[in-house]
Amino acid sequence: MTEINDNVTNEKQEIPVNTEKTYIVNENPAENQQQPHITNQYVPKPDVSPTVSILDWILTIIVMAIPCVNVIMLFVYAFSGDKESKKNYFKARLILVAASIIATIIFFVVMFAILGPRIPEFIEEFENLRRNYGF
Repeated sequence: MTEINDNVTNEKQEIPVNTEKTYIVNENPAENQQQPHITNQYVPKPDVSPTVSILDWILTIIVMAIPCVNVIMLFVYAFSGDKESKKNYFKARLILVAASIIATIIFFVVMFAILGPRIPEFIEEFENLRRNYGF
């Protein structure tokens, strides 16, 4: 066994005689120092979105209470602006509105399929009620 003095840590290391230790030395001493190897580590993105103030929410609620304007503003709030929490809230509302429209359509299709043959009878009954009670 042969002893090798390591210049970096000043420790003596024993290595077998049959193995060779190779050192790569560059001309530039700064390149001789080992650089830490950084792998692709996940670094969470900091939340830099500004918060939504109480006044902003109050104005938003007032605007959303105006008929017809609320439909337009639902899309405006969902896809524009710099406040991520507000955008995500209105995207979720769009998804819920779309789901409720689809559920309503399915409900009426099923009801029409079940009650479809009886619709003329219902119309006749409503006519009789209107004639008998005068409304």
